[in-house]
Amino acid sequence: MVHSASIFNNLSHDESLLIGLSGGTDSVALLHLLLEQGHRNLILCHFNHQLRGTESDTDEIFVKNLATSLQLPFELGTEDVQARAMREKLSLETAAREARYEFFATVARKRDVKILLLAHHADDQVETCFLHFLRGTGSAGLAGMLPVSQRTIDGIKLTIVRPLLSILKKELVTYLIKNKISWQEDGSNESHLPTRNRLRHRLLPLLDELIGTSYRNAITRTATILAAEDEYLESLAAPQAAQDQLSTRELATVPLALQRRIVHAWLRHHGFSDVGFEEVERVLSLLNLDGPAKVNLPSNAHARRRSGCLFLEIGKKI
Repeated sequence: MVHSASIFNNLSHDESLLIGLSGGTDSVALLHLLLEQGHRNLILCHFNHQLRGTESDTDEIFVKNLATSLQLPFELGTEDVQARAMREKLSLETAAREARYEFFATVARKRDVKILLLAHHADDQVETCFLHFLRGTGSAGLAGMLPVSQRTIDGIKLTIVRPLLSILKKELVTYLIKNKISWQEDGSNESHLPTRNRLRHRLLPLLDELIGTSYRNAITRTATILAAEDEYLESLAAPQAAQDQLSTRELATVPLALQRRIVHAWLRHHGFSDVGFEEVERVLSLLNLDGPAKVNLPSNAHARRRSGCLFLEIGKKI
């Protein structure tokens, strides 16, 4: 059962909120749970990725009509995400995410709103943590998605809130059916081609069958523990991460775990959206004074060592 009062405890009724609304189960449930709790300062934001032809257009029409019926403001963004992925040599998932967040930032600037609500739920969290583990991520990745996080896009600082991370999708579906609320089915969710959907439809159901579903709660519990530890490490790294240059002497004196966290946060602070283990290790290799003084980074960028400092040479597009 969804207890909307508790999941929205920290949201003020007076503050305007952006809601990322796909038209699917999760975001429609989030919208109606907010309305149920008396939130009316809502701006519905829909982004058409142009990935599913007429189905994408149908979703757009559904959300627009929903906004009209509820007398709520509506903002629409659209882009050929597949073309962007090919043009910028990105994965389809990364291109879609970047385009979507750029749209949210544009709306935030236009509407002067600082909080964005997204409808990721507990099943999404399990999938995210599992995928990060398989990709060899660190504690930040294993912490999954945070209930509250900050993100700066095109100079706009957004507070991203995910109120549904503790709620299973089946609970959201039950809530919608019980209240006779309609939603759009996303055909892409049934595809077995993307890695996430193969995990969703094949691997996780097999684990459910073999060992029961209790591991899902264990994964989300682990994510909660790691999120707190990650927040602490992030606070230690923040002062240095905000600097234009890093002192090689100071960086070399801290434990390796903190070195990695500082470099990771430093790269992200300077605009790198996808920072992984390889990028961090390349930068840390510059601490070896007998090694190269320059390493390559994504998007034609470089990290260099000179006069006891590490600094970035950034291309036109990161």
